[in-house]
Amino acid sequence: MINIYEKLREALNNEINKHGLLGSKVVVRCKALSAYEAIGKSKYDDYPIIKGREVLLEADFNGAKGQAFTDEVENKDYLIDDILKISLKSNKERASFIASLNAVFNFLKLCDKTIHCKDNEPEECAKKLPEIIKKGSKVLLVGFQPRFLNILASNYDTRALDLDKDNIGKKVSGVIIEHPDKTSDEIKWCDLIFATGSTIVNGTISDFLNKDKPLILYGITVSAAAVILGLKRYCNVRNS
Repeated sequence: MINIYEKLREALNNEINKHGLLGSKVVVRCKALSAYEAIGKSKYDDYPIIKGREVLLEADFNGAKGQAFTDEVENKDYLIDDILKISLKSNKERASFIASLNAVFNFLKLCDKTIHCKDNEPEECAKKLPEIIKKGSKVLLVGFQPRFLNILASNYDTRALDLDKDNIGKKVSGVIIEHPDKTSDEIKWCDLIFATGSTIVNGTISDFLNKDKPLILYGITVSAAAVILGLKRYCNVRNS
């Protein structure tokens, strides 16, 4: 099976050629946003980006924005041609590629919701989860999103996994956050995998694909990739 990153690279290459962007010398500017720039004012201080565990990288292509959550970041400018040559061997390289992919696909109107919601919108987004998840489901939350965990734990039998060692073993909303080495067991247990789109950046997305369990990826990071790979995504950003 072709590597999913090569599928994404191939799709980007096709669109760049199709729309005559190759060799255009258009700069894709990647920069890390502050927590305030990323999510605005929040009454909560437990989001990973506020705690400094994650950074939101933003790419700008001809005024179109694309973002990606990552734990490693580079502030760098790329020519459109160079995006196709990024090695994708590290989280920071994948973050630049994914944010740029989102920006280019947003510019071409091939995907939407590429900019993170702000202020109280993440909380409102979480409240809508029961509208898309079947009652009585056993849900595996991949990635610590505190508002999502609260709503899921209040409405479903829920388990959670996270990469952050400071979260592992903690009980949040009555759910103990497990280490990723429990992934296989938790997938067998659940009816639905509800996973952060940032798995496309940290390289763990393949752990949740083709597992005979429904998969929903959430957030803005996976905007373009979900379209390219035909994956289901949940994101309630209003304007992006």
